[in-house]
Amino acid sequence: MLTEAQSIHLSPHTTLVLKGPASARILEGRVEVFGYSPGQKERIIARPWRSLPLYSDGGAVVEVLMGTGGSVETVEGNTIPSEWTDVVTNLGESFRVMVVGGVDTGKTSLLTYLYNRLVPKGGTTIVDLDVGQSEICPPTTMAVATGTRPSPTFSSFKPATIYPYGYTSPSYAIRHSLKTVTELASSIESAGRVLINTDGWIDHERAREYKSQLIKIFKPSHVVLIGVGNPGEMVESALEVGAKVFNLPGPGTVLRRDQEARKQIREMNYTRFLRGARLVSTPRRWLKATPLLSASISIEDYLGAVVKELEEAGVERAPLIEGVDMSEAGLGILSYINSQGRRAHSLALFIGIDGKGLARIYTPHEGPIQELEVGALVLSTSFKEVFTYLPPIE
Repeated sequence: MLTEAQSIHLSPHTTLVLKGPASARILEGRVEVFGYSPGQKERIIARPWRSLPLYSDGGAVVEVLMGTGGSVETVEGNTIPSEWTDVVTNLGESFRVMVVGGVDTGKTSLLTYLYNRLVPKGGTTIVDLDVGQSEICPPTTMAVATGTRPSPTFSSFKPATIYPYGYTSPSYAIRHSLKTVTELASSIESAGRVLINTDGWIDHERAREYKSQLIKIFKPSHVVLIGVGNPGEMVESALEVGAKVFNLPGPGTVLRRDQEARKQIREMNYTRFLRGARLVSTPRRWLKATPLLSASISIEDYLGAVVKELEEAGVERAPLIEGVDMSEAGLGILSYINSQGRRAHSLALFIGIDGKGLARIYTPHEGPIQELEVGALVLSTSFKEVFTYLPPIE
């Protein structure tokens, strides 16, 4: 439910922090959002559990609409740390910047700011490795997109390529995650202007080892640590590949989100990428269905193993499953449709195989489905997370 529109007068050198769900448009004056200057009447949208800082150097009048739970706050000065500008001035025409930090430290905010400062000089490649809180691709995937114009967020970017991983954190399957990362990195070897976002898994020795491997794979020109207390071997890896290291503070506008909020954000993103889904049935023999993490196991055996674990875990809807058909239970395994030579061309829920030998797939994909990679996350058909399956990974 939206509040009535209210006009807020911003004094010079003041920031209006928009906390979603909320939106704003500029009625008078000028503001910047992470280095992006919205036009008059353009509506800026802060999604739930996100915040956007609207900084005005000379004063402005802003019209604000807030949804349930949304709010605004006025802050003196600019919430963008001056150190962020130092990174921009250190970059030349060609660069490869990797940002590393914990959850809710402002990694995406920093990348958005860097992007808006850099893109006027040329198209810029965005790499999203945050499989849990991704901006440009569905959760459980990594992606590459290219931007040519400034933007207040990355959420409107269309990924050129999506790489399915299968889990919402690299901690579930580090080796498989690094394999996926390596495949992605090889696709952008010739890209000259690259910004790389990483996940927030950092407070563990294995996590820091993983980030060090990412640095070695991408060989960035610059590594930006944001809110990292003990960088240790990450700095060593950065120096080893010849990268310059920055250790920066976060912005003053990041909303802290608990596990439940982060889960709800993921579920909103499943809904975003599965919007318009319908049930498609296709003969099993016509479909190449492969478990993403256990390719040598038949899909029938994989489905059987998932169903068995759902039952053993006491999942409420498990008793409604018939064989390996989860239709009546309203469940499906998050999966990825390969089409037209592209991996993860569309997202899908693999509902299972019915008694007539028909593979049942819930997806917005238009056209025939011939190849499906089946992941490890079980969702309801209303796109809520239900269960995470941990298969033997090859």
